[in-house]
Amino acid sequence: MTFSGTNLQSGKRQRVQKACIPCRKRKRKCDGKQPCGMCSDYGYECQYTYDDGPLTEFKVKRLEKRLFAGRDEVSVPVAHLTAEESKKHTANEQKAEESKKHTANERKAEDTRPVNLTKSTDQHSAVGFPRTLGLELQSANPPRLHSFGWHCGVRPEEKSSKHGPLSELLTVEECRRFTKVFFTVVHPFFNFIDEDKLKLEVEKCWNGTGENSDYGAVIAGVISLGSFFSGTLGHPRELDIVKYAKCILDDPAFSRVPSIEQVSAWILRTIYLRTAAPPHVAWLASCTSLHLAEVIGLHQEIDGADFDTNTNSRSRTTIYVREYARRIFWCAWTTNTILSYDYGCTSVNINKRTCKSVKESKSDYLAHLVKLAQLIPREYSSLDPTIQTTELLNALKCVYDSPDVHAFISLTKADLCLSFYRRLRLLNHVLDKGVILQITSIGNTALSAAYHLAKIDQAWWSVLSTSFQYVCVLLAIDTPESLLHVTSAMSMLDSIVQTLGTTVALEAQNTAKLLLQDLLKRKNRQIQQLESATHPDPLPQDNRLLDIDWDVLLDPSYTFNFL
Repeated sequence: MTFSGTNLQSGKRQRVQKACIPCRKRKRKCDGKQPCGMCSDYGYECQYTYDDGPLTEFKVKRLEKRLFAGRDEVSVPVAHLTAEESKKHTANEQKAEESKKHTANERKAEDTRPVNLTKSTDQHSAVGFPRTLGLELQSANPPRLHSFGWHCGVRPEEKSSKHGPLSELLTVEECRRFTKVFFTVVHPFFNFIDEDKLKLEVEKCWNGTGENSDYGAVIAGVISLGSFFSGTLGHPRELDIVKYAKCILDDPAFSRVPSIEQVSAWILRTIYLRTAAPPHVAWLASCTSLHLAEVIGLHQEIDGADFDTNTNSRSRTTIYVREYARRIFWCAWTTNTILSYDYGCTSVNINKRTCKSVKESKSDYLAHLVKLAQLIPREYSSLDPTIQTTELLNALKCVYDSPDVHAFISLTKADLCLSFYRRLRLLNHVLDKGVILQITSIGNTALSAAYHLAKIDQAWWSVLSTSFQYVCVLLAIDTPESLLHVTSAMSMLDSIVQTLGTTVALEAQNTAKLLLQDLLKRKNRQIQQLESATHPDPLPQDNRLLDIDWDVLLDPSYTFNFL
């Protein structure tokens, strides 16, 4: 049974989250409704400011529409709706049929503009301030949230780019096969794609009933990763599929109005680029995905307290939307945070982050990745080297204590561990045996995990990167405790390189051998210096001719001096 807010805790004053503008100006009690009771009684124009607080019911409904577009009625059964909701549902269905006549650009502007502009725009921003001022002046028609005067308008906006249907690049059977690989390999760690919705969108894309939208970039991103993790069985036009997704993301018809689909597609692109592109390209993509997540407000928690209804299915749907919104944000945040820290670049700093953590489950490892990323100390949070060293050592200990629930998680732990060491080295910190033990323990576990993933054709970026970096760290530590593991680490790296058989792998292997040889040369020079100290050279001989006075020496009279 659900009770309304006015019946709970009877006798106690109920505080609303936000009062309307007239009640705040007149310091009257506001009930938070639209319109509120005070404005209704006195005939005031009831208006609220658009701040960066929790999502309103309208915004959540928009978010649900984006997440559940094209899905069947399992999530919200029509039979369980009230009469009023059933009427709205019918009207929405009719409206959906009519909207199919619109172009993709028109539908996109209708669906996403209210969410993006009201959720992410602060009152102090150049976009939000004109409307805020109009509301404060009690304007009858306050300016809408719009980028008034953002530029001079001397040139027209970039036109939409042309791209054919995805069905021209591969068959629907191939799409299903690669999608299955994605949900088997990638989805357990980056669980932010609704599998049911994806399947329906794929069917629409191939039977010609689906419109050209930014969700096509999501489908292409899923297929690209599925093809990549299929190894030698990947699609021959994999790069064309990657370019197809990029073309949609760069299309001004879609990019001018950010959406959840774009955030999801950029996350997928980041993951793919991390596995197959230079570091800065993947880093830029990760920054883009997180910036877009901030623009549409995914960094803030959806507050469902004001729109729980008596319909159980409605409550379940709201919970589902909240969880997927969290997953999209945390996937974007985690990939950007870990990639930036490993690459040595600045990560995106999100202010006013209120999004709650994702739920843990046995077959879902996203929560483990998020926890590992949250252990990373903030770069330059303190200029004191002692404080920085303490933070890094504490973070290393926490990573060491975290469980190895999967091979990919073990590799991620090692990535962070080696990143911590590199920063400790810059601080000239001398490691004790306990810290070295932590590093070697994490590294040896990661080597086994890397070899396992390489053998089953799951070429995650850390399979080679972590193995190579671990060898470098062992050589850099250069103590008996670290050098003890060099032989086994080099042997495992050789096995991984042989399994991968790529030019990049051979390059890393040769570099590791070169560094090992350089260390050996330095050790030999040190040994020679020590040997020279234990076996000194004999005293130099004076080969100069002696100045002998033969007259004196041969004079017999001098012999008596020796008797």
